[in-house]
Amino acid sequence: MLTRRFFLRALTAVAATSTLPFSTARASSLPLAAETRLMMGTFVTIKACGVSDDQAAEAMGRAFERMIALEAALTRFDSASALGQLNASGHLNDAPEPLFAVLRSASAMHRVTGGAFDPTVLPILELLEHSVPTDRDMAEASGLVGMEHVKIADNGVRFLRSDMKMSLDGIAKGYIADEGARIMRRLGVKNFLINAGGDIVAAGTKHGRPWRVAVENPEKYHGNTAYPAVRSLTNQAMATSGSYESVFGKNEELNHIVNPSTGRCSKVPGASVVAASAMEADALATALCVMPRPVEFMEKLPNAACLLTLPAGRLQRSSRWS
Repeated sequence: MLTRRFFLRALTAVAATSTLPFSTARASSLPLAAETRLMMGTFVTIKACGVSDDQAAEAMGRAFERMIALEAALTRFDSASALGQLNASGHLNDAPEPLFAVLRSASAMHRVTGGAFDPTVLPILELLEHSVPTDRDMAEASGLVGMEHVKIADNGVRFLRSDMKMSLDGIAKGYIADEGARIMRRLGVKNFLINAGGDIVAAGTKHGRPWRVAVENPEKYHGNTAYPAVRSLTNQAMATSGSYESVFGKNEELNHIVNPSTGRCSKVPGASVVAASAMEADALATALCVMPRPVEFMEKLPNAACLLTLPAGRLQRSSRWS
């Protein structure tokens, strides 16, 4: 069932890159091709400029084909997907390259973030989504968490503990957006923007100016839609995570971002990251939501920046956020 919250989230994601034009006569006279499709539980929009309508349409169509195929392999909601098969059996021989690529990156991000990014939290997340777990249930689920217990070798993947499961929700959407961008570039489009529900790849410029992208307001579902910040992006990616999305529980007090070390849901309203790739930005934004000192951590990464949206509308920025 598609909820009102889903449509608000998806429509805001599209609007974030469509309502921030720069005003010059020359810019408004040039064509901007755009196409939006429903996938990955949101609306995904591709915009392109500097090429003919036919070239833009061909490239966007091929990019969407690639992204749809990747979604089918990496979703945890389909038992027939590669990830679904891995979760069901605990091992997967001859893993398809997309799954293998994302798992390798997930393992690397787990190390970089000191374990704050960990896709094996799915047993805890499933408990929280479907019940009010007992302390014993939570202890058992917590014992299944740990990316260090996933063996990735050659083209096979194996969980080293029975009943482990993983969700790639915090990294796969970024990877899929990056792959869509790779197709656009391969087909000769140099200036484009892909917005996959807040996971954004900005290539080149929009008619000679940087692409302008708004950060969503975590209070948007409560009527406060003012953007906390607007970023200019050129050949960069940005992703936003936060406790305001995918909420559940009796009073919507729970959310989909779980601290791997405590099993508790994040209380950080929003974290946005600018990085070289959407996959990196996606994983980092997820990790920042459960870190004790996220800005201090980001200062150590030379090619990335962050903006944290905290309770009561307070903002924290790393020094490279501008």
